[in-house]
Amino acid sequence: MKFSIKNILKKSSENSRAFTLVEMIVSITIFAMIIIMAFSAMGNIGILRNSVTNRLDLNNELYSVTEKFVNLIKTGGDINYEEYWNRQAVGTTTSSGHYAVFSGFGNYGSGGASANYGDGLYYCISGNGPKMGTRGCLTGFNTYASDVSLHPQRYGQYRQQFIDYNSNANADGGDENADGNIRGDDDDEDLGMGPSAFTGGVGMKELYLIKKWTQSERIYFRWIIQTDPNGPPNALCEMSGINMGSGNCLGNIQMLKLIGKDLGLSHSWSMPSVGKYDGIIDTWECHPDYNCTGANNLSAWIDTEWVNIFPPWINVKNVDFFLYPEKDFRYAWKESDPAILLNSYVRIHMTIGLAWEKRKKIKGPAADMTIATTVNLSK
Repeated sequence: MKFSIKNILKKSSENSRAFTLVEMIVSITIFAMIIIMAFSAMGNIGILRNSVTNRLDLNNELYSVTEKFVNLIKTGGDINYEEYWNRQAVGTTTSSGHYAVFSGFGNYGSGGASANYGDGLYYCISGNGPKMGTRGCLTGFNTYASDVSLHPQRYGQYRQQFIDYNSNANADGGDENADGNIRGDDDDEDLGMGPSAFTGGVGMKELYLIKKWTQSERIYFRWIIQTDPNGPPNALCEMSGINMGSGNCLGNIQMLKLIGKDLGLSHSWSMPSVGKYDGIIDTWECHPDYNCTGANNLSAWIDTEWVNIFPPWINVKNVDFFLYPEKDFRYAWKESDPAILLNSYVRIHMTIGLAWEKRKKIKGPAADMTIATTVNLSK
């Protein structure tokens, strides 16, 4: 074999071309992998950016709306013990997030459908011998001589649970001077002790406030759960008890305002009514800013009367109102529990997330947020 310069250069050239081809294939492969990884990373950055953006949007919106909600509570007044007593009597079964049974807002009374709004106030009286005690007279020791739980309670009925109109427990049934009226006699006693309007430490789905310095304006807040109109097709909102269920649910907080009037037990502007213009508020109409459909401008307790507080893209998944103290200190003045003398306040526990209006625009699960805050209530 002859080794010429020509042959050596030829071999070297062939080897160089072969090596360069392999190198190019490897380089193209590596470059392709880098491009794929880069695009994947950019895609993930986009997803992460959307997630972070939505989280920031949720935080910002939550802050502003929560501030609005808290301010509404702060300016709403104090605990409305009368309405909580009413609610405790008629029941606390829930449906669609809030309470299922209409309480009547203090416009209705026990004893049947007299004048379509029930009777007036009932009064507490000890029996001929047995004393009524200090737990009120909802289930006995009253002028009905029967259990009036599950009946709506007139506004002012909670106050009456602290007064015994037959405190000497004799046979006159409270009519000490035999004038046909059990009130205003020597045997009337303000006990200074009575029942709680609600059970402390138990989260409630509705918040009732009243401006006590005017006694003429009340504000209600309630949780409501409905089917999300932007959810997946055929998806249902399934609930269990009072908690947000699975599926296509959308929760919100709603409010309603009432104005106090002195129109008597029949709540009529034009017709005679017992107690009309006697200086005592007995009628709770809807505030002019609210579209109420009941007779005499009273609430008919339908959803269209209530106003949503949170925007539609926020999903209020759960809310609980914890109120303190359980009794109105003005009535329970004789009780020794120092907690009754505390300034009233409400603790709010709320879990929120994104409604489908926002959720369908992002990939991956949407994180929920839970807030807990305490609001001191004004007198």
